[in-house]
Amino acid sequence: MAERILVCDDSRELRTLLAQQLQKLGFDCKSAIDGQDAIARAQEFLPDLIIMDINMPKLNGLAVTRKLRENPKLKHTPIILLSNFGEEGDVIAGIEAGADEYLVKPFRQGELAAKVRILLRKSSHSAKKLDETTVQGLDVKDPDTAMRRFKETGQIVSREFAGFTIIDKLGQGGTAVVYRAMEPMFNKPVALKVISPFAAVKEGFLKRLQRSNEISVKLIHKHIVRTYLMGEYQGVHFMMQELVEGAPLDSYLEEGHAPMVEAEARKYIKQVASALAYLEERKLIHRDIKPGNIYCSREGEAKLGDFGLSRLADDAAQTAEGYLLGTPHYISPEQANGSKDLDMRSDLYSLGATFFHLLSGRPVFEGDSLQQVVLAHLSKQPPKLKEFAPKVSEGFCAVIDKLLDNDRAMRYQHASEVVAALDALPAA
Repeated sequence: MAERILVCDDSRELRTLLAQQLQKLGFDCKSAIDGQDAIARAQEFLPDLIIMDINMPKLNGLAVTRKLRENPKLKHTPIILLSNFGEEGDVIAGIEAGADEYLVKPFRQGELAAKVRILLRKSSHSAKKLDETTVQGLDVKDPDTAMRRFKETGQIVSREFAGFTIIDKLGQGGTAVVYRAMEPMFNKPVALKVISPFAAVKEGFLKRLQRSNEISVKLIHKHIVRTYLMGEYQGVHFMMQELVEGAPLDSYLEEGHAPMVEAEARKYIKQVASALAYLEERKLIHRDIKPGNIYCSREGEAKLGDFGLSRLADDAAQTAEGYLLGTPHYISPEQANGSKDLDMRSDLYSLGATFFHLLSGRPVFEGDSLQQVVLAHLSKQPPKLKEFAPKVSEGFCAVIDKLLDNDRAMRYQHASEVVAALDALPAA
């Protein structure tokens, strides 16, 4: 029986081309025309693999990927995202959403065939069953067998790992699986982030991981997710982090969810701004401020996480000139331009873009492709928040608008100034 592949793209020409190429390779193909259609077709067709454009009407590929990962029947289905850019920020966003691979348009038929076949091999039925039984309590007592299976499937199949006791799985992306675990010394719950063996082999990945970990373990602030240690166990890299029992702020952006109210937004943006002020004192910049990297605890505390793109403000060598890093909907103009001369003002722009989206329910700039979005950040002055969030007070709108000024000299110059401006506002 031919393996089933679902192709999702709003371009009829690309859908037809992809389907024809895959059918020649012997696959059974069906198509979807937008994000909502992709979810419906996936639930009906139950494909063995999904190829999907990041930019689609109704729901983009990242949102669709997240929703598919919540469906028990589709959460293990390999997903390849199609990108117009292929820049690292685009790739990282897809990986964080739960995608397994990406293809940059235009791509060669040989490249498509190779990635499809590799992912289908990795997505064996035994790997799916191992992951399901892990949550149910499977305990492989032989550590060598457990690690061999992890390296084959990317899933821990033992209750014990490097001295930690695995309780359950919290989430999974393309680079790591995060587990709730008990640490051995004080027997307290932590988040154990185990790096995927498939990501670890990618060129430069471990070097970037080590750099971000070295930064993360030194950061101690109540509004920053704490990284306690990093380690390696039988060739597998992991991190022990603070367990934040809550959800990232991008949960507000899910379909059907109302925009964030002003009182909440004021509290959270001030907390993140205080974390950025702490980073600024240490001459650090984050470079990927976005809703998905801000976690809200059950106590209502915002915590900034994921320092995978962070660097010292004066260490321009860590970014090659003209190389785009960050997430397109929240990227600053200077970061979008590949500038080496980045400072805290770039993070402040991203902070403004994040809360513009949370308050209005739409990103600062929309476009038919990520390239259009990035070009808009480069060339256009962002719209005023009041236009899309009329219930937000004039004073708070002015703070967001100033954060989003296209000219960084006109923004707040330091994170501490944002905290002061928020403190000066009348009560919401």
